[in-house]
Amino acid sequence: MTPQGRSAVFRVWLVAVSTAGLVALALAAVADGGRLLDQASLPFWTIAALVVTTELFYIEVPGRGESITVSSTFAVAMLLGWGVAAGMLVYAVASAVSDVRRRRSPRKVAFNVAQYGLSMAAAGGAWALLGGSAPFTPDQLPAFAAAAVVFSLVNNLLVRVTTAFADGRRLATGLADDAGFEAWTSAMLLGMAPVTVLVAERSSLLLLLLLLPVGAVFIASRGAIQAIAHRDVAEEHARVAAAMAEDHARLVEAEREVVRQLQEQARLKSDLLAVVSHELRTPLTGILGSLKTLDARGHILSPDQRRKFLDMANQEGERLKELIEQLLLASNFQTTPSEPSIHPLIDAGEVVSGATAAIQADHPDRRLAVSVAGALPVLAAPEAILRVLGNLLDNAVKWSPADDAIRVEAYETDGKVVVAVEDAGPGVPDGDRERIFEWFTQVDSGATRPRGGIGLGLHVARQLARAQGGELLLATEPGSGAPGARFELHLPLAAVSNGDRATLTARRYRPAS
Repeated sequence: MTPQGRSAVFRVWLVAVSTAGLVALALAAVADGGRLLDQASLPFWTIAALVVTTELFYIEVPGRGESITVSSTFAVAMLLGWGVAAGMLVYAVASAVSDVRRRRSPRKVAFNVAQYGLSMAAAGGAWALLGGSAPFTPDQLPAFAAAAVVFSLVNNLLVRVTTAFADGRRLATGLADDAGFEAWTSAMLLGMAPVTVLVAERSSLLLLLLLLPVGAVFIASRGAIQAIAHRDVAEEHARVAAAMAEDHARLVEAEREVVRQLQEQARLKSDLLAVVSHELRTPLTGILGSLKTLDARGHILSPDQRRKFLDMANQEGERLKELIEQLLLASNFQTTPSEPSIHPLIDAGEVVSGATAAIQADHPDRRLAVSVAGALPVLAAPEAILRVLGNLLDNAVKWSPADDAIRVEAYETDGKVVVAVEDAGPGVPDGDRERIFEWFTQVDSGATRPRGGIGLGLHVARQLARAQGGELLLATEPGSGAPGARFELHLPLAAVSNGDRATLTARRYRPAS
């Protein structure tokens, strides 16, 4: 139930209880009020005074907005000695006097008066049904027991329902709160009501002696309520301590995780330095070695030998340039994430042809199986697509066996252009399918691994693909067990006319000048 709905039900409940109780009191006053005043005696007024007096002394129940008194002993005694109307009216007057003294609102005064009236009326109904009649005699103990139980149940029910609505608690929880304490207190207090009537028949003065056991119950109840309050505080402290311990455990685990991450970062940094140093040193060593040889022995080398050393230095220089460019691109993507931008219209198939021709020139001994399905118009930067395909082809050459062909396909499907590079190497373990696209990541890490590279090729390729509005994926099905790896570059197919598509096709197959 929503808070608004609960509030509306609470208001209806207050009005219903107040109206029913006040009507019952009015009927009792009209029916028996005059007779009670005419027949009132000293014992009547003494017990009535005790009801009002004991109602003025109350014990607040911490955290609930409730209070308890010991006036029920004498209120039920009025019912046993002078009838239901006497019990209802005297108890209602005592409640009103106490609430006015405590400066409670008129609505609260009316509700409490009605509550006491209804509780006493219910007790009187049970009393009458079992043959009880004033004045009380010992043979009416069963009727008294029923009246006492009904009074206690109805009174506690009205209090618990009201506080459950007011505090937003479930009704079952409100009824169960300290039910044992309520039952014990009610039994102690109501059990003295018959004694009060029997003593009043002999001497009104002796009634004052009953204040001693009633006072003892009052003191015991106050101690019990304080103990309950201390228990609630202790339970709350225990809950807070448990929550703090749980938070502390989470904090400790978070700190451990941070330490693990820092340790992992330190390890990766160490591996990175080793890998980068190794990869940059290799071409640099080749360049320096070639130049030193030419400087020391150039005058005795033949022209073909000098050309061979120059070609070696140039090749290693290109390799060093490539590594540095990969590092710079990867660093740029780390500081400025790739975002799609406006690019010219190109034929992806033409770029595929250029990329495969370049890799074939660098590796003339490798076999390429290239398949391009017509013109493939896309909006992309051709140099970016060339680098993506170059990285994929370099990766395929590195991992694929020398006698197996590297397959390259380019086609359109479902509104996109797909360029696939497939090798026959060992494939990618399922646990590394996404990790291989991360910064400085290789399946065979370490400076002593058999294949070169610094783990930036796939990372740079994916970032470049996304900068063209596309995506780079590992298309090999996980857990398939098939050899090799298939990487697919997906690019949005550009919407062009048939004439533009024909122009792109003619450009790719234009005759050499």
